[in-house]
Amino acid sequence: MTIKETILLGALLLPAPAHSQSPEDLAPYHPDQAVSGTITSWGHVFLKKVMLDWEAGFQKFHPDIHFNDNLVSSAAATGALFTHTADLGILGREIRPMEVAGYSRVMKQKPFPFEVMTGSFANADKSVALGIFVSKDNPLKSITFAQLDSVFGAEHRRGNRNIRTWGELGLTGDWASRPINLYSGVLDAAPGFFFSQVVMRGSLLWNENLKPLDDLDLPGGKVYEAQQRIVDALGQDRFGMALSGAGAYNPNVKLLSVSIEDTDPKILPTPTTVADRTYPLSRSVWIYINHKPGEPIDPMIREFLRYIFSREGQQAVARDGDYLPLTDKLAAEQLRKLHTQ
Repeated sequence: MTIKETILLGALLLPAPAHSQSPEDLAPYHPDQAVSGTITSWGHVFLKKVMLDWEAGFQKFHPDIHFNDNLVSSAAATGALFTHTADLGILGREIRPMEVAGYSRVMKQKPFPFEVMTGSFANADKSVALGIFVSKDNPLKSITFAQLDSVFGAEHRRGNRNIRTWGELGLTGDWASRPINLYSGVLDAAPGFFFSQVVMRGSLLWNENLKPLDDLDLPGGKVYEAQQRIVDALGQDRFGMALSGAGAYNPNVKLLSVSIEDTDPKILPTPTTVADRTYPLSRSVWIYINHKPGEPIDPMIREFLRYIFSREGQQAVARDGDYLPLTDKLAAEQLRKLHTQ
């Protein structure tokens, strides 16, 4: 590790408020070496604004760097990497097992990941955090991952049985015998896949009575987004529970606090708890690169990633208005990964 890298890493690891998400807490970018060439990216379409901001900022330090962006879909990222069409594969969602398998079959290794920002609180197109909703009249206030697995799943890799009635979640009186009516988005879309991997531990066996809702095209080119359809449907169902984007709103529903384990703090999703990553259903945007452990990372890729994890790089994320900057802890972890290669 160079002296400059040691200073930068040390600055990132200085004591700070737990999980601080302000870019001002990060060290500014200082080039370790001058680089030139062209960086080619394929992937997530909704990252264009941030990507252009990153590129313009980076070129102030490295005017001989050029960029070739093909931000059409996260689905293009891993294929572009293993065909050596891309230097950066950008995913606005979690990578799929088949993508890892295809990449590994060709490259004889796994794609190398970096978390580059936190997903949004409310924008369904920008790696939105997930919320668990119930009727505003429901006495339930919080729920654990094990309970969610029992409610939404059918396989229960967290070791629990089916939960299909409100009484099985501890509710009494009129609620006790009532079935839990479930709503969500399309199950193979990114939010559902994230939930299945994180909460259901990779199981794809869902509650047999769950009602999935997709985006609905309306006259005049308007779209009734799935995350809003979900909470609107729940708003008419006193005995329902829904999985949707945390920032969706209907006056007749409320969000539950969520914890991974029963003994963990119960965290309500808010813009602050998503940004500081204390809310356990927050999500990330990822950049993957071709990198064989033990070999050096291409200097221009390494410098660009260092810029992304710097104060200036995360300020660009904040300017987007939907995506959220990395916490100081996460930025330090990503920088450490970059430094140890």
